[in-house]
Amino acid sequence: MRTAHRVLGVGLALSLALSAGPASAADTVVQVPVDGLIDGRTVSTVAGGTITTWSANQGVDGDGNADGYVTNAVETLLATQGKTVDKKVNKALPDDGVFPETTRHPQVVLHFSNTAPTTSPQTHQIYIAASRGSQTFTITIPPATYSKMFLFITASEGAANLTITMNYAGGAAPTVKMLKLPDYGVGGAPANDPVFFNLIDGMRKWTSTNQEGDGPSHTITGIELAPTPTATLTSIQVQKTNGSHCVFWGATGIATSAVTTGTGGTGGGNDGGVANDGATGGTGSGGAGGTAGTTGAAGTTGAAGTTGAAGTTGAAGTTGAAGTTGAAGTTGAAGSLGSTGAAGSTGTAGSTGTKQSSGGGGCTLAGTSRGGVAWLVLAAALALAARRRRAS
Repeated sequence: MRTAHRVLGVGLALSLALSAGPASAADTVVQVPVDGLIDGRTVSTVAGGTITTWSANQGVDGDGNADGYVTNAVETLLATQGKTVDKKVNKALPDDGVFPETTRHPQVVLHFSNTAPTTSPQTHQIYIAASRGSQTFTITIPPATYSKMFLFITASEGAANLTITMNYAGGAAPTVKMLKLPDYGVGGAPANDPVFFNLIDGMRKWTSTNQEGDGPSHTITGIELAPTPTATLTSIQVQKTNGSHCVFWGATGIATSAVTTGTGGTGGGNDGGVANDGATGGTGSGGAGGTAGTTGAAGTTGAAGTTGAAGTTGAAGTTGAAGTTGAAGTTGAAGSLGSTGAAGSTGTAGSTGTKQSSGGGGCTLAGTSRGGVAWLVLAAALALAARRRRAS
């Protein structure tokens, strides 16, 4: 095979890198997310000189009740306390949970680390009896076509009978494998086995009081699967069908197409898990989802439109000036007694309006007042009386 390939870690870390290994240049190595499945701590870790011991009921054997594993840093510290076999630093698990690629498998990243939170889950138990937990679990696989898929499981209390079903999108027929996983304490996988291999071997195991014991024959075993190469793998179900005890550690695949990040996995709840409240598989809950996409920023609200200026009100029309009222006509002076008075001048008519009185004439009744008439009558009477005197 070609040696350059990309590594895609999905779940606790999602990354892409180039390195040497058994996959071709176009292949992507996928660390399958299992956050919704793992629920226990099987490995003792150390931080700041303080050891966090593997959890009760979460060991690698004794149906989870006896013995766990430790990291290299824990073993180094315990050697100074005289708790290792022969008081030597022996073989233990890598401090960061990373196993370099080999000709048998790509780089593998398991879920324990000295730098991880001391409550973070590492493994999932499949107990001997169904009364302690489900005998089946399912891993949700990031959808893609895969050339290989690797599961990492240890079996104790004898070899484990496993039925492994690989499921595909689009109605493709599932691939079913029935396997007998070797006991981890007797050396794990046989040499050159086409299906089983040891991810790590040559380890001892540790009691709940951090005392190293037993022989250096303990392993974590890998199971190599060959999915249908042209079908999109979506999930893998593992069922234990006998009275063995198993611990699931993780899964890694080699994808041959673009990979869509998926969710973790599901499995029956167990009686000794870390934070085993149903949210992390305690009651068969779903796996944790992939990293959420970043939420887009809210759009900027557009500025309000400018209100148009009010139209200018037209100036009021100028009111026309009132017409000038015409002056009253002058009344003519009364005529002298005995003669006809001259006609008074006629008053000039006003420009607008009221009709002016005509000026009164000396003998003319038109335009005269009552006083004027009386004088005329009197004058006439006097004249008549004078004529009569002259006649007599």
